[in-house]
Amino acid sequence: MKGVVADVRGQARVQDLPAPQPAPGQVLIKAACSLISPGTELFYLEQAALNGEPRPLGYCSSGYVAGLGAGVAGLAAGDRVIAMGWDYAVHAEQICVPHRLCVKIPEKVPFDRAVFANLAATCLHAVHRARLGQEDRVLVLGAGLVGQLLAQIARGGAALVAVADYVPARLQAAKLSGADAVFNSSQASWVSQGMQTTKGRGFNTIFLCCRGEATSSVAQCLDTLTQAPDGQRRGVLVAVGRFRAQVEFSVELGNIDIRYAARCGSGYRDDEYVHGRRDYPPPPGEGAVGDNLRQCLALIASGRINLEHLHTHRLALAAAPGAYDLLRPPGPALGVTLHYD
Repeated sequence: MKGVVADVRGQARVQDLPAPQPAPGQVLIKAACSLISPGTELFYLEQAALNGEPRPLGYCSSGYVAGLGAGVAGLAAGDRVIAMGWDYAVHAEQICVPHRLCVKIPEKVPFDRAVFANLAATCLHAVHRARLGQEDRVLVLGAGLVGQLLAQIARGGAALVAVADYVPARLQAAKLSGADAVFNSSQASWVSQGMQTTKGRGFNTIFLCCRGEATSSVAQCLDTLTQAPDGQRRGVLVAVGRFRAQVEFSVELGNIDIRYAARCGSGYRDDEYVHGRRDYPPPPGEGAVGDNLRQCLALIASGRINLEHLHTHRLALAAAPGAYDLLRPPGPALGVTLHYD
């Protein structure tokens, strides 16, 4: 069978891979469509070049159940499912995925829409970590695919959602998808524009969907935070992407909370949990990975997550190597799906 691999030079290649067989607790899936996760997969392409170690790419897939490992209940051959998991739901014609990372797709939702629920679950987890309130004023810094999905999910639980990015096409997509305001972060005036948008009150929740060096961007975001009556900054910064930033911790920083939202829900990278060999509840206010996937599928089915301006490219598996060049900023791509015969 064919799959996508990062080679030792950090290039994506389509090559032959051994056909998988489901272990106990796993589901064999014949892939119909998979979604490239831009930030994560570009990062692992770089790592493959640095380490000289090839590895399969991808962790967001959808398709038909083709077989079940021992101990799997609730699914049957022919079921339409989304599946996720690094080293499991790779870009390949067949995959084996732990059953708690597989969720049935609602009727009338096509594979190439449903598969966006995998990345949306990461965004939903970030919203949970932020503890959003109906009166919150939200800024999303970084309008790649994750930032776009996060802005849409946040609109359901906040009073105002603004998006900042330096790529005009991304800002246009965010505006068309319902953002209340967009700012070009390459322009020095964007911080004052943000304050004007909030009528001088500032943002009290900021999601940092960045990649690479972000010290200056984080400093600018701090300047847009709400100020309490005592003049101190107040607010929550939730980091979602992989980035580097230096922050000087002092009383001048104010009374802010800095949080990190890792992955897409409780239990995601726990092999014992996702294979059903142990169980535990998620932390208060958060969701287990399967619950987050189901909720995001429901948001897509209802139209609350609108993919019209985010799903920019549909490619055959054979064209996968060129997809990663499209995704490097300021490339034209946001959501890129790979399609299988």
